Amino acid sequence: MSLPEKEFFALDEIIDRWRFARCDRATLLDYARRDLLIFSVYLRELGSHQRVRETEDGIVTTTTTTTFSFRSSDYEWHSIRYLKAEDARRILECRDNERAGVSVLYSSPSRDKASGTGYLQAHYFTPSDLVVTKAERDRFEREHNVNLVSGRLANAWRWLCDATNQKALAVIGSVLTALAVGGWTVYSALATKVLSP
Repeated sequence: MSLPEKEFFALDEIIDRWRFARCDRATLLDYARRDLLIFSVYLRELGSHQRVRETEDGIVTTTTTTTFSFRSSDYEWHSIRYLKAEDARRILECRDNERAGVSVLYSSPSRDKASGTGYLQAHYFTPSDLVVTKAERDRFEREHNVNLVSGRLANAWRWLCDATNQKALAVIGSVLTALAVGGWTVYSALATKVLSP
């Protein structure tokens, strides 16, 4: 029994899945720049929590406490937040020691005003924080006919599907049919000769 597929994927997983289409980080950066692929982040909502870190001066413990929260009874937290293309591009362009600040995140892939949430203090992200949702991955693969199979098999399939090769395929099919009929005729004649007394 296989595990259920995840709802979102890290960029390395997307690159690995699209490797036969020659996808790399530069390709994803181009898709972000042109808004072809909608990037997301996983936004944690820990509520009250504690963080412990070591510094040169010793151990520092930071405690965050949520004292009150205004939420309607039908409120549901969604960890996946969508990014505008410009923000995804800026995050992908960050170097190892850089983080890009984003002050508006969206709860819907439409990324419209109604689904946007603005933050007084920006959230900071690195390229490793970016994810692509399963729904977005599937939409992109459908729209752009992404090649998920290896080179030779993919090339053979493209050649077979190409309308300009239909005449050649008809000739190849005719030759194979003639060979099959000829082979069957020879086999039948030999079988009849061997079986007859």
